[in-house]
Amino acid sequence: MSDLFALASDFPSTDREEWLAAAHRVLLRGRPDATDEDAAAAFAKQLVTRTEDGFDLQPLYTAEDAPFARELPGSAPFVRSTRASPRAWEIRQRVWSAVDGSRPLTELEQGATGLLLELPSAVSGEMLARLLDGVLLDLAPVSLATPAEDVGFDAARALLASWEAASIAVDARLGSLGIDPIGTWARTGGLVDAEPAIDEAAQLIRELEVAAPRARAIVADGTVWHDAGATDGQELAWTLAGAVACVRGLTEAGVDLGRAFDSIEFRWAATADQFGTITKLRAARRLWARVVELAGGAPSPMCQHADVSRPMLTRYDPWVNALRSTVACFAAAVGGADAITVSPHDLLLEPGGSDLGRRIARNTQTVLMLESNLARVVDMAGGSWYVERRTDELAEVAWRQLQAVDGAGGLVAAVEAGSLREALDLAVAERAKATATRRRPLTGLTEFPNIEEPPPSPFVASDPAPEGTVFEPFTLRRHGEDVERLRGRSDAMEREIGRRPSVFLATLGGLAASTARATFAKNFFELAGIRTVEGPAAEFDSTVTTFACLCSSDAVYEEEAESAARSLRDAGVSRLYIAGRGVGVDEVDQEIGIGSDILAILNDLLDEAGAPR
Repeated sequence: MSDLFALASDFPSTDREEWLAAAHRVLLRGRPDATDEDAAAAFAKQLVTRTEDGFDLQPLYTAEDAPFARELPGSAPFVRSTRASPRAWEIRQRVWSAVDGSRPLTELEQGATGLLLELPSAVSGEMLARLLDGVLLDLAPVSLATPAEDVGFDAARALLASWEAASIAVDARLGSLGIDPIGTWARTGGLVDAEPAIDEAAQLIRELEVAAPRARAIVADGTVWHDAGATDGQELAWTLAGAVACVRGLTEAGVDLGRAFDSIEFRWAATADQFGTITKLRAARRLWARVVELAGGAPSPMCQHADVSRPMLTRYDPWVNALRSTVACFAAAVGGADAITVSPHDLLLEPGGSDLGRRIARNTQTVLMLESNLARVVDMAGGSWYVERRTDELAEVAWRQLQAVDGAGGLVAAVEAGSLREALDLAVAERAKATATRRRPLTGLTEFPNIEEPPPSPFVASDPAPEGTVFEPFTLRRHGEDVERLRGRSDAMEREIGRRPSVFLATLGGLAASTARATFAKNFFELAGIRTVEGPAAEFDSTVTTFACLCSSDAVYEEEAESAARSLRDAGVSRLYIAGRGVGVDEVDQEIGIGSDILAILNDLLDEAGAPR
């Protein structure tokens, strides 16, 4: 009877070398003279992915890649989890005081289990009391997002006053007061001095020992660096470096070392890179445990708040943002976040998001927690050779960067010296290049654009940095901004003259030969808001457009492309493209294909079409 359940017993065992040999045979099919170096090059090009942090993701992992036995969940260094048993995370929904009015109570009544308040710099106890009217403060944790302009001590003390006025038991006062001296200093370009802010934070921590011992005063906010364009490794390293600076400052101000560690909550960006987010949260716990160990502290679990990434959101096809946020939320939950914040999918179109957007954001978490049962498993990804290996490689990269920053005198010194900005700009440039060549696709923007959707409001450039900054502030850089500007030019042209630029897709050789590249070309031009009209070359009409693109297979191009190009020129084509690379047709102005720079090519087309900049 037992043999019935030996499901793999009839399959021969295979080791890594046999798999690699089989993979090489497939990759080198038709190349009998290929060398081992050729095989290795083909393998690396087609099957290996290089991360932004410089380590490779392999197509296959085995027990040899993670030959160690991980500790149990809940034990140091807390890679698997800070908890030994499953526990629901906090559904921490963001509330914008400037637009939301009575929204905090509504959020809690409709599924949130905690609040993240975006408050202005000048906040009074009366303002906060109105915002929290009706909220049961002994049941709902309240956390504060650090204001952009200052460190947020007024808001923190207003929250303490609200707890006191409501006679909340001190042990029931839960949440994060959002004080981030280093992050605020970075966001303001040095306008807010970090050192006196840390001293004031030390005083606040001493007050909390009596007033709210379970609340956390400090947030080490990794979204500062993520928003500005940092890689996962940079976000980890620089956030931990800022936390180390805070701990040093707090202990110098007289705060006990253990109390200093326990006063910090970490905020990480959760992205649609599912395994990147999972491993980032796991690696962060390991790194912080090592920091605590080296400082001589007792094992102190990291408290993690995952905030869904703002740079990955787009203004076009905003419904895709809901899909991105769902993946990010899932990854944060699997990665072991203690609290998760999901923003409305239409946040970039309406202040605070629409009611429907807020509902979808809340329900995303509720469904994952209560219907998908993610909260009933500890370290769901644990034991995966891929996850364990990627966790270790990311932790090693981040640790080396943390050591480099610490060796340079700490985070403040590294920022003032310009080394962090240099590394950040390099990462942003590499990511922008990947987006422009569509190696890093943005669904709904660079892939599968919906040209018929109503355009959002015209793109508004970021405000210039305020005067008096010591260095360039670290501010938000969204991944799709350059492409959105490109598409916004077509939107502006339609608003001004009632029509968009268009390109005629001249198909050659019938549907079987032309469909693939015609589909590619349609996507290529429409991502810039440029309409496409498809048909045989003889149907070109110069009264509709003077731009055309040849679309067919290489075999058809060899026979028909030259003559079709000449006939299109004679018919009035001013600029001629061809879908494909390395075709070599003399009459063609530009080849478009995988790896083409969409920003350079399409901006030139829009310039010639007369679209406004």
